[in-house]
Amino acid sequence: MFTGNTKYVAIKKNSLNNYNTNVSCKLNLLLFILYTLLLKFSYIGIVLSLVTRSLSMDLIFLFALQHFLVVSLLLRCGDIEPHPGPKNKESLSICHYNINSISAHNFAKLSSLEAFNTVHNFDIICISESFLDSSFSLEDSALYLKGYKLVRADHPLNIKRGGVCIYYKETLPIKFLDIINLQECLVCEILYNKKKCSIVSLYRSPSQSANEFQIFLKELELIIDSICTPGSSNLIILVGDFNAKLSLWKPDDPDTMEGIEISAMTSSYGLTQIISESTHILPNSSSCIDLLFTNQPNMITNSGVLPSLHSNCHHQIIYANINFKVVFPPPYERVVWYYDRGDHDSIRQSIRNIDWDRIFFDKNVNLQVEMFNEYILNIFKNFIPNETIEINDKDPPWVTKTIKEKINMKTLLYQRYLQRGKLLSDLELVNNLTISINEMISSSKECYYDRLSKKLSDPKTSPKAYWSILKSFFGDRKVPLIPPLFHKIYT
Repeated sequence: MFTGNTKYVAIKKNSLNNYNTNVSCKLNLLLFILYTLLLKFSYIGIVLSLVTRSLSMDLIFLFALQHFLVVSLLLRCGDIEPHPGPKNKESLSICHYNINSISAHNFAKLSSLEAFNTVHNFDIICISESFLDSSFSLEDSALYLKGYKLVRADHPLNIKRGGVCIYYKETLPIKFLDIINLQECLVCEILYNKKKCSIVSLYRSPSQSANEFQIFLKELELIIDSICTPGSSNLIILVGDFNAKLSLWKPDDPDTMEGIEISAMTSSYGLTQIISESTHILPNSSSCIDLLFTNQPNMITNSGVLPSLHSNCHHQIIYANINFKVVFPPPYERVVWYYDRGDHDSIRQSIRNIDWDRIFFDKNVNLQVEMFNEYILNIFKNFIPNETIEINDKDPPWVTKTIKEKINMKTLLYQRYLQRGKLLSDLELVNNLTISINEMISSSKECYYDRLSKKLSDPKTSPKAYWSILKSFFGDRKVPLIPPLFHKIYT
């Protein structure tokens, strides 16, 4: 009985689709016939107006109706964009990762994060336990992520422990608020189309005493008070490593005192915790301590946990996609020429065979330049292999297609590990693939910079290519990495 109803519904649905398609085709045909008739009447009207030397209102009405039909036909095509131009991104994506030291293993985790982000393309990346101090400047090349800016809140004692930082896309309309008494915490706001999204990223050390924890709660409450406007619809996101457990967040976790009090405080502000999977995974245990709270869970279109980027880091990545539009610069196309594979003799011969005097005769300078460029480019296209590729500025040049495929494969393996009851054998597969990906990233990055180094040392490298390579090394930093000379001052 159920199968029969299902088939009936499917048949009705297909019949309805066919009916809608036929109606649409007939409507398009009717609009086209009306447009053709109006075009003929317009020609007759134009002839009459030339004879009588006057423009009648009937002819103006025909032109207006004709224009309306043309626009209607175009819009019904389905592939015509009424407002062409750069698109707005429909959602804001954010992730949090306790990286357990950015600089460890020669910044290998940051390289892995950069490769990982070419697949997921997060707008805001929140980092806990950055382990940075004053020995790392904001302009340090090792901390650079292409297309992102960095804001830090290091450990208050200026030691390589704890600390948080945020990488955010340069195109985001974002500002950071100086309202923070809480250590190892950053607060920012995104304003777009009269909407506001406030984001708080923090780290709470598990070694806090009971008194220190109470101070932490009070200062966090002050921050939420300052960004929470009564009666407003502003979105609030509170994310970080809280080092607190609660069975309400993950059923098989114990209730700790920190978890109970954090839950009570956030609930009083209408904040809901949306992460319900394990975020800290050890061989024999797992818990949910990396959390994401929001006052509008209905605006979270997608959220979850992604596998860690390093086998020595037991924290997983939490993420959320938020229904909050932001400006999004589109990718662009570029022609890539393979000059070393070109037929240089044929190029020279083709240029010699062109009668430039005849082509340039009686032409002004601008037209001569235009024609010269057209002829040269046409010759190059015939004798130099080339292709048109899509450029997306967010992707580092050393991230290959294979690396992206391996990252996607790792995500699938991690999902299988969760679905099959967190078997140690499945976790070992994830960790082994993580090690393999990190080795691929390290090798690819090293090969890429080796090629650039060889080009820099090659005397045949043109000045333009030389400075372009230097820019790829230094990025968009305005402060030079070369330290100033220190002069001894005599008194």
